[in-house]
Amino acid sequence: MVQLNAEDVIRGLKRLKSLAKQDILISSRAPDPELWLTTATARKEKYEALITLVEEHGVERAYQIALDDYVSLAASKPDNDGVVPYAKGEEQALEIFFRTLGFNGDILQDARTDRAEARGAL
Repeated sequence: MVQLNAEDVIRGLKRLKSLAKQDILISSRAPDPELWLTTATARKEKYEALITLVEEHGVERAYQIALDDYVSLAASKPDNDGVVPYAKGEEQALEIFFRTLGFNGDILQDARTDRAEARGAL
């Protein structure tokens, strides 16, 4: 059960979205500009989606939808380095969202296990 109210969660997500925007702006100076831009853009867009979810469905339902999204990231196809930059950005945003809600690493570990099982089934 999530103990934070929607206004606090939305305020936190807006701050995280702002940080992602800053990362987008400085991406051209990163060692791998394309990767940095793609990852930051994915985080920004995921925060926007989470804000909408919290506004429309409340914190508890947004958490459930986000957890389903986190598990479904297993379906992403990796590039040559074994990484999907956009999916990596979404994963980062979701993990920060869960931690913001106060969920510990056990929940994320369980979700990662579910993702690994889903990846094996693909």
